[in-house]
Amino acid sequence: MRRLSRVLLPFGIWICLSACARAPQSFRLVSGTPSAVLIPPGVRVISVEKASVPVKTSRRKVQCSASPSGLRLQGRNVVVSREALLRATAGEINAWTAHLEEDGCIIPEAAALLPAGIIDALPLELSRRRQLQSEPLAIRGSIELSSASSLRVVSPVFRPGAAGLPVAAQQITKLSEGPPNTINVELRGNPDLTGYEVAWYDVVKRDDGPGLKIVPRSAEVHINGKAERAAAPRVNHLAVEPDARWMRYFLMTRASENDYNIVVVTGRTRSELESRTASFRQDAAAYLGSAPKGSYAAMTREIGVNPYLRVTVNGVVTDVPAGSSLRQALEQVGGAGSAARFAKTVTLRKLHRGVPVPVEWDRSKADILELPIEGGEEITW
Repeated sequence: MRRLSRVLLPFGIWICLSACARAPQSFRLVSGTPSAVLIPPGVRVISVEKASVPVKTSRRKVQCSASPSGLRLQGRNVVVSREALLRATAGEINAWTAHLEEDGCIIPEAAALLPAGIIDALPLELSRRRQLQSEPLAIRGSIELSSASSLRVVSPVFRPGAAGLPVAAQQITKLSEGPPNTINVELRGNPDLTGYEVAWYDVVKRDDGPGLKIVPRSAEVHINGKAERAAAPRVNHLAVEPDARWMRYFLMTRASENDYNIVVVTGRTRSELESRTASFRQDAAAYLGSAPKGSYAAMTREIGVNPYLRVTVNGVVTDVPAGSSLRQALEQVGGAGSAARFAKTVTLRKLHRGVPVPVEWDRSKADILELPIEGGEEITW
């Protein structure tokens, strides 16, 4: 009997090592209905129903409430069930994590990464993942700005001394039918309008603690058919209070569907951003009339602001419209119809807990082309 035990012991160890092997440390895209399913790193099987997301908690002993959909903090982990993740909304996840920070349940640094960690906890269909990344950009819709966001601002240029005049006798503003989440502005008529400026701003991580800041990147002024580049815009249309650390982009309408305003609401903490967002959603005009001026940046209807996400394509940082898929990102670089060709050779890394990790998929299928761009991806071919 002892001899048999000695023989079976190594076999038992081999079985344990096989069963206890680490889960794949890459994203895996598998076909599904109605859309493909993205399995996050650390998850072995697509059918898993519950996961724990490690989070740095504070040392204060406080009562931490669950989210409306059932997400809950247990010890030093957020417990995420499939049922809760299917019921949750982007707004709920952001608000709940902000409340955890405000109530002293988790530290501010943890609150910054937790929403993405919750979305990455379980396998999700691409369509559902897209919904949880941000609320749809539609009338009074919003986009949560991240450290991979960029903003393209188009503003008018007048003749000297003509400040304050309307841009045009007639203006037509509408959502674009081309790239997603973009706005087309057509200006007509004002003789004092001599040109326009296109300025780029990057949203980047702060170096004095958790949070973000908006930094002008470049500008290009177009006057009389000539373009002149500059290191910064003539006017910083996105200037906000210096200690603002969290930002949310809003597209709203006023009197008609052609009368858009863009507003960037900020907060010094995530909970303050959620509070200001609630007030803005309840009555935008009242909020803009009473809130501290540095707490937001509001554009007049003559100024267009489009949200983008920064990705790296073949080593070059590239801006793609927020809401784009990998297909749209590839065709932006390679031209219409090129995505199917690139899909055969493309390699992709996307952020997981702030670190780029590989994405694997069945290259005989085109599911990868519908993967939503979330910012920070590294794309090569």
